Amino acid sequence: MKQPSTLKTCRSLKRDSSAAGFTVIETLVAGLVIAAVMTAVGRLSVAGMAASQNQSSRNSIEAAINDHIQLLQMQDSYLTQEAITSTAGLNSSMESACTSPSTFLKDHLQKPEVAGVVEHPAVELEWNFDNPYLLVITHSFEAPETSIGLEKRITELNPNFSSQCYDLQ
Repeated sequence: MKQPSTLKTCRSLKRDSSAAGFTVIETLVAGLVIAAVMTAVGRLSVAGMAASQNQSSRNSIEAAINDHIQLLQMQDSYLTQEAITSTAGLNSSMESACTSPSTFLKDHLQKPEVAGVVEHPAVELEWNFDNPYLLVITHSFEAPETSIGLEKRITELNPNFSSQCYDLQ
């Protein structure tokens, strides 16, 4: 009588041991799913790093341009009648400055010790003084993102001292 129960126990153990693992097909499917997920995560990581690099480059360029624009505006505000005519200043006459205020301002700003250069190699400056009362400065740069191309920041300065050039009487 004891023998049949032993046989029954062996069969139940055998059945349990065969159901206790994964089949080869299940393992391969799980491996493929994990590989697909890891590939997607890898692509997202690479795209995120590229976007981060582009943003870092853009921030550097934009900061250099903003600093230069502020420097231009500051130097324009310092260029008063007293600064133009005094011997400690530019030692020039108001008549020569008033002949073409934008040219006078451009000549002053283009000096390297004043505001003539932008501290970033990717930025190019263009000075347009065709209008005698308006100086147009264009900052150009190639965008770090490949889909954008050339970008420009245009600053127009009406020389601060030009109000001294008019006689209202």
